[in-house]
Amino acid sequence: MSAIFRPYVRIVEQPFNKAMRFRYECEGRSGSAILGANSTLEHKTYPSIEIIGYAGDAVVIISCVSKDPPYCPHPHKLVGTDCQHGVCKKVFSTEQMPLAFQNLSVRHVKKKNIESVLTEREALRIDPFRTGFNHRLETSAIDLYSLRLCFQVFIDDKKGGFTNPLTPIVSEPIYEKKAMSELKICHVCACPASVDGGTEHILLCEKIIKHDISIRLYEKKNDQIIWEDYAAFDFTDVHKQTAIAFTPPPYRIKNITEPVEVFIQLKRPSDGLLSEPVTFRYSPSISDDEQVKRKIDSSSRQILRMQELQSQRHNRSFQPGYVEQHNNPSNGTHLATGYGFNTNQNLQMPYSYNILN
Repeated sequence: MSAIFRPYVRIVEQPFNKAMRFRYECEGRSGSAILGANSTLEHKTYPSIEIIGYAGDAVVIISCVSKDPPYCPHPHKLVGTDCQHGVCKKVFSTEQMPLAFQNLSVRHVKKKNIESVLTEREALRIDPFRTGFNHRLETSAIDLYSLRLCFQVFIDDKKGGFTNPLTPIVSEPIYEKKAMSELKICHVCACPASVDGGTEHILLCEKIIKHDISIRLYEKKNDQIIWEDYAAFDFTDVHKQTAIAFTPPPYRIKNITEPVEVFIQLKRPSDGLLSEPVTFRYSPSISDDEQVKRKIDSSSRQILRMQELQSQRHNRSFQPGYVEQHNNPSNGTHLATGYGFNTNQNLQMPYSYNILN
């Protein structure tokens, strides 16, 4: 028995793949309209859809959803013709297909308003993929610089309403201009990483979007990449969009005897953009015996240094005039005049030296 054919929605033209400006409500005007992928200066096009396998009237509801699955309702609003409460609703006939949306723009919702906006969206029952609205309580996990358009189409149920839903479909991602800025590494912690990985390092950079960034490490030989891997970090490890605490991956060779230089760079997964690379060093692994030996050597050096200082102090205490100078304020102090002190001032010392017997 053959499967029953069901009408479906197809996106005829995707949104333009260049970043656009999401304007705030306080700016008093809507932003630029969302253009189509084939738009040019001479001929503007717009996102468009059509229904395959159906003829008649229909209703489309367009709303913003998250860039990544499971496509949760996104707090940003759509404004323009046929838009209310942040969503667009339009009744149309399939004779008008492909149906283009010429006056849609995105309004940026501030973080402090996310919960109230999503609560309003829940009251409207705009939840295309039935993911729920619990994410409104975790505002830090919502990417405010990228989203997708979701098209929900309802066809005529032949009973005077549009209650027959088709499978919702999402567009390609739309990015805010701030998210698509150039990537640049300003500074990387100078301490080398262990070939075994597992050590935390700090990278300073120009503003990034914490949900859309990765750290790539690689090695080249004769202009060929011979090794590549990615650092481990969570979006909570990104501080103020300008610093990342990350853990480098293990180096490809564990038994190196000298430090090795590789390259490190930022990568934006959404569009593959890479920053200019900078050098990054891996150091040989230190065995447990070597670590113990280094600690013993360090302790021994500290003990010898303390003995040396005690010996010098003991010898100075028997020099002619040494004790008298430090116990008689009228003889002045040994503070350097170059630091603004007058050696003839009658200064009281904060402590006195004890004569060693």
